[in-house]
Parts: sequence; structure tokens; C-alpha cells
Amino acid sequence: MIAYTIIFISIPVLVAPSGDSLFRSALLRTILTVCVIGLLFGAATYIDKRPIRSFGLEIDGRWGVDALVGLIIGGAIPTVATVLGLVGGWMTVSGVEYTPTATYLRDLGFAIVITVGIAIVEELVFRGYVLSNAIEGLNFRWLSQPVRVGTALGLSALLFALTHPAPELVNGLHFLCAGLLLGLAYLCSGQLALPIGIHAGFNFVSAYVFPTAADPSVAVLSLTVHGPSWLTGQTGFIPLVLQFPAALAIIGYIWWQTGDFGISPTVKSRNLEG
Repeated sequence: MIAYTIIFISIPVLVAPSGDSLFRSALLRTILTVCVIGLLFGAATYIDKRPIRSFGLEIDGRWGVDALVGLIIGGAIPTVATVLGLVGGWMTVSGVEYTPTATYLRDLGFAIVITVGIAIVEELVFRGYVLSNAIEGLNFRWLSQPVRVGTALGLSALLFALTHPAPELVNGLHFLCAGLLLGLAYLCSGQLALPIGIHAGFNFVSAYVFPTAADPSVAVLSLTVHGPSWLTGQTGFIPLVLQFPAALAIIGYIWWQTGDFGISPTVKSRNLEG
């Protein structure tokens, strides 16, 4: 985590500004993703003494399906939040920004790189590495398995929330619940595809499809927000509440896939047995 923090802080300082802000952000995220994958590989090899695929990267035919379902679940949260905001009169559509020009499509590509890069990096770190190691590290005889897993999930979610800016209490609660939601997706599926998809879907739709920022770099719909930011913002109360039906959607999907619901046998074999 110390090495990750150093890399995260250093890269924006070492990479000189060039081109537009979207290009630079995409470049920074690409470099960070490569560095974190290298860092995780080194940690897996020299600290954990196990292959990197054991951190939720056992890629098979189901991986793509999980990622796609995750994109739908994650993207549905800000989509429904926007619909509720429009119905409630807290925001209005000021214009349709989508124009299929070469510049717009280029910027949209940069936006995809940024959101996918963020999702990959944070899920590798907080779910793949931190949550897995927290489960193993809490292997005490006096701790039951449910308490052990629940405590590890809470610790990883808390650490995830602490690394995100939260000017108001509701924003902090949003990130804490998001950490729990993404951790649930990882524990139940046994792989990082589902949480990566959820993370990327939420970030992309909330930041670039229905952005509530005053001056979004790329947008499909331009929104004018009338309601308070704590209610209608990207990390406001409405998206926070919508994480609960998203959790039910995760449970339903896992049940449909496996016919059961609980901690994935893959996670059990890696972290809970022995």
C-alpha cells in the first residue's frame, strides 16, 4: 500500500502536461495501470509467494460475461439517479451534446481509457490484494468464518473510502458503501471481472454520459442541476441509496449463474481453507 501510494502521487508529478487534459489523464491512468500490475506481480511473487492470477485474475470464458453484467449494474445506478433527478425536478436537460465528430469520438475514447483504468487499478488494489490478504491475515482460531470475512470486507471498504475525497458525510458513506458493494461482487463471484465492470460502468455513466459537473469534458447529455449536491451529485444520497438494489442485482446474478449464493468456492480455496 505504501508503494502504491508513492506511485499514485509520483506519476502526475513526473509526467509533464502535454496535449489536452483528457489525453493527459488517459496517459496517467495507463501508466498507473501498468505500474500497479507490475507492483502486484512483484508482491505476489516475493511477498505472497503465489501466482498473480490468485488475486481474482483467473480469466476464463465467464470473465467477459461478468464484466458485461457489471457494466450494466454499475451504469444503471447513475442512470436511475438521473431519471429520479429529472422526475423530482432537481435537474433538467439543457442539451444533447453527442455529436459523432472525430474530436468527440477521440475524447470519448480517452474517457473510456480513464474510467477503465481507474476501475482496474482500484479493484486490483482494494479487492484483489487488500481484501484477499485481510481475509488471510485475520485467520485467528477465535474468529468464525463469517466474522473473519465480514471484518476483512469492512476494512477493505474503509480503506477504499479513506482514499477518496469526501467533502460531506454523505460522500464518505457513498464510498464506504461502494467498497462494500464491490467487495460483495468479488467475494461472491471469486473474480475481479464483476467489480471491475461495476466500477467502470458507474464512473463512465456518471462522469461522461449524465455528468452533473459544471463543465464536463465529454458528455452525452448536458444537465443543469437545481437540487443540492449532497442529494443529486455523483456521490450524493440518491446514488448511495441505489447501491442497495444494485447489491440485490449482484445476488440475483450470482444465484442465476451458480444456483447458490455465498462466498465463491474460488475465494474459499484461496483464502479460507487451511
